[in-house]
Amino acid sequence: MSEFFSAITNPRQVTTPYSADEALTEIGAFLSMRGLALLPVPPDVVQRWTALVRRTPVIGPAVFDLQIAATMLGNGVRRIYTFNRADFARVTELEVLTP
Repeated sequence: MSEFFSAITNPRQVTTPYSADEALTEIGAFLSMRGLALLPVPPDVVQRWTALVRRTPVIGPAVFDLQIAATMLGNGVRRIYTFNRADFARVTELEVLTP
């Protein structure tokens, strides 16, 4: 959720940025969607994330993608549906699909 919050409140990324309260309202609506399962952050997520960064060096906002991948892998999730295939293609343990 932090990456989503960052993106929609950032005037460099969106034409009309949301305020913090508006962004939190959107996040609340998203989290209340029926059938949505929010993955817990596994206790070893930092170790998984640093291993991914060492293996596939990234800088800047791309670290968020590896954090998502580390959280997925720590929860046994091996498939991601995304329109940003290139963001996750470097994580060979994941099957990356476009919806």
